[in-house]
Amino acid sequence: MFALGIDVGSTNTKAVLVRLPAGPRSPAGDPPPRPHVVRVAAAPTPRDAPGLIDAVLGLVREVTAGGEAAPAVVGIASMAESGVPLDARGEPLMEILRWDGARAAAQARGLAATLGAPEVFAATGVRLSGKTPLATWAWLAEEHPETAGRMARWAGAADLVALAMTGRLVTDHTLAGRTGAYRLEGDDGVLPSGTDGALPGGFDAALLAAVGLTPDHLPEVVRPTEAGRAVVVSRAFADAGVPLGTPVVVAGHDHAVGSWAAGARRPGDRADSLGTAEAVLTVLPRGSRPPPTAVSATGMSLVRTAGGSLLALVAGNPRAGALVAWWLDALGADLAARAAAEVGAAVADGPRPTGRLVLPYPQGRQCPAPDPGARLRLLDAVGRDVALAPPHEDAATWTRALLEGLAFHARWMLEEQARLSVTGAPQAPAQESAPVTVLGGASGLGPAWVAVKAAVSPWPVRVSDAAEPVALGAALLAASRIGLVEEGLATIPPRDISGESWRNRHGADFDVIFAGFVAAASVASSAGHGAG
Repeated sequence: MFALGIDVGSTNTKAVLVRLPAGPRSPAGDPPPRPHVVRVAAAPTPRDAPGLIDAVLGLVREVTAGGEAAPAVVGIASMAESGVPLDARGEPLMEILRWDGARAAAQARGLAATLGAPEVFAATGVRLSGKTPLATWAWLAEEHPETAGRMARWAGAADLVALAMTGRLVTDHTLAGRTGAYRLEGDDGVLPSGTDGALPGGFDAALLAAVGLTPDHLPEVVRPTEAGRAVVVSRAFADAGVPLGTPVVVAGHDHAVGSWAAGARRPGDRADSLGTAEAVLTVLPRGSRPPPTAVSATGMSLVRTAGGSLLALVAGNPRAGALVAWWLDALGADLAARAAAEVGAAVADGPRPTGRLVLPYPQGRQCPAPDPGARLRLLDAVGRDVALAPPHEDAATWTRALLEGLAFHARWMLEEQARLSVTGAPQAPAQESAPVTVLGGASGLGPAWVAVKAAVSPWPVRVSDAAEPVALGAALLAASRIGLVEEGLATIPPRDISGESWRNRHGADFDVIFAGFVAAASVASSAGHGAG
């Protein structure tokens, strides 16, 4: 039996065909069956809705070629905070509005002043910012009133693909939760508990009214226990290899889905998801409820896991993978290839600290300690600023320093999450030493990036080696939700690389440099460094 997973990413859209484990776990103690990725396909993510649907159709044809492996279920994940207004016929009114911290920044400030930023965060777990769809809808009303007036519905990226397949506009709670208008808790302020289907009621009518919308403008939020009610009715997708009547599940936010696929589902689990953006997630212990003001002050979000019944902290570096790609592109193909090869060789036997610092903030820092004025800085061994462009002299060392800077920033975010996870719950166990599972990667530096993370991190590091972990996670989560596979088998166990981490050689040195990194990052904007 097969499942199809689709991941609409910021840079590329991916599709995977997955062979599902057959049968239950063996009572004899044999190794449990594992999902197997049969085919993978990818293409650049178009900026317009019709182009996106055409691209997905092409990827589906590619992974289902031959017709001998028709999927029994489809799961769709996507970037969050991105979508398109639709008219009454379901036709897009403009290009897909991707997550962007600048476009609706003024509207976000206006909403924060009108609605109260602390009150919005307490209700939704999301900080108002320019990339929040709530602010985007205000921007639409102010800057494109004719389009806003014609908007009958709003479709997120994954929702748009599901609509094309099934004719129904539905979404998942992890995507709804990123809009800035979906309640984190029930109306009574009590966190639901119990089954994974326990979720709050839906979108907040008062928040939507502030931008001229109602809950009817938003997709139906399908609870985890209700998945599978939407089925393929599109002849185009049937011709592409997905039979009519196949259940379709909007699996959710890409980072949440990838973390779930990597096994980060229980209290205390932690994941680090790499892509165009980087997100780190810590599943909170039961009973832990950090004060919203404390979470908001760090720039993080308070979310629900893919399962729905547990809370988690999410922190992000929105330009992590994009910065790596820009850096290599600026070096040029030949020099980038040589630098990548040298970096790989340097970390093969255990990376030593470079002694240099890269503050990886090309467009400000989202968290911890949000700072829109933070900028990319390169500091040499004695703390002097060097050129902001990737240095072509000693490119390999500076490239490794870039990976160190990204790893230091991820460590900083995870340490803040560990601190917050016990706030308000003194009996909750500390998370400082809990393993972290890394999934995804960026360009040819992915393995080296993970190796540097292992050296920089004071906790065990595990790696998910799955091809396209978000698309795979979407397929497995969908199969699990409709009962085609046991939840415990719907994962690819990560590989423990703690024994390969070299903390025993250079850990103390990295700890000292990490302290210097946090100090330098904390004063970056006030020192007046960097470029706009």
